[in-house]
Amino acid sequence: IFTESLTITSESRARKSQLSITEQNAKGLERLINEMRKINGESLILFQLNQSGRLSEAAFSKVISVYPTKDPDIHVLTEEEIDQIGDNFVNAAVIAKQVGADGIDFKHCHGYVCTEMIQPANTRNDRYGGSFENRTRFFRETTRKMKDAVDDDSFLLGVRFNAYDGVPGGFGAAGPEEVIEDLSEPIAFSKMIEEAGMDYINVSAGIAGSEITQPSKKYPVGIYRLFGWAQAVKKAVNIPVIGSGYSSLRDGKNDLPEPDPAKKDFLYWAEKNLKDGNVDLVGVGRQSLADPLFPKKLLAGEFDSINYCTICDRCLTLMIAQQVVGCAIHDKHYRDLYRSIKNKTKNQ
Repeated sequence: IFTESLTITSESRARKSQLSITEQNAKGLERLINEMRKINGESLILFQLNQSGRLSEAAFSKVISVYPTKDPDIHVLTEEEIDQIGDNFVNAAVIAKQVGADGIDFKHCHGYVCTEMIQPANTRNDRYGGSFENRTRFFRETTRKMKDAVDDDSFLLGVRFNAYDGVPGGFGAAGPEEVIEDLSEPIAFSKMIEEAGMDYINVSAGIAGSEITQPSKKYPVGIYRLFGWAQAVKKAVNIPVIGSGYSSLRDGKNDLPEPDPAKKDFLYWAEKNLKDGNVDLVGVGRQSLADPLFPKKLLAGEFDSINYCTICDRCLTLMIAQQVVGCAIHDKHYRDLYRSIKNKTKNQ
């Protein structure tokens, strides 16, 4: 079980109700872990650690960036501030272990601080920018410090990163101003993650909310690109690789150009990619909101009772509105919340 993105500092947050992981709320996180284990004592629980950076909400937090942007109001981090962010990540990993989590996910995807750090667009003229070696320095140094501070080989350390950001100068592009896909750096980064002694890689793509990240009804074939990126990473490393994006396939009710309906759904592609060795694990994101009992129903063979994600993006609407996120199709509480937001918007 991966938690939502936990902020390592209360100063830069994307959501006002976002969970944080600091000394001040360690006891609360410990209670959370204990309650989760009462319900499910067998699953591993990992905290995803993040710093929101330029995707922080300016209304209640500080918006920052690794490199200059067109917005003069966004603060560009100094070397010392980057060093401090690294220390915050290390501290968060230690807290995660202390409160009983089984590991962490060092988030390097979807446009947040760690994404910016490794992008070709990061042309800083100091030790954190320019060359691939410099752009990955923050990852290498922070990971090493994490491992030393946690000092426990059974505590899982992994990375979720974008194989392709899909923006000019993004990770997986050929250069600082390019958007053409070039996987040479993502593959090199995958090998670096393994060499750093990390336990797994979770492959994603795109900046937050993009169709690359979550293939939509309009562009369902985007899932094939996610399959390909995960496969490319899997071929490059010997540690477990997790695939993403499967929720968009639903129960086969999609417009994939596949004549056989049996070869269009979540379960078919998850099984195929696992059997073919393209991934070692399949991540379940929005589908877990649509039906939190999804894994249990699969194991019990209760396929007809599964509530599938409809990729309506109402959960995204809730998130943008700074609300607690849930499924507004299958859960009455979130359905009512979604309606109240839409009514408010209509009346403005």
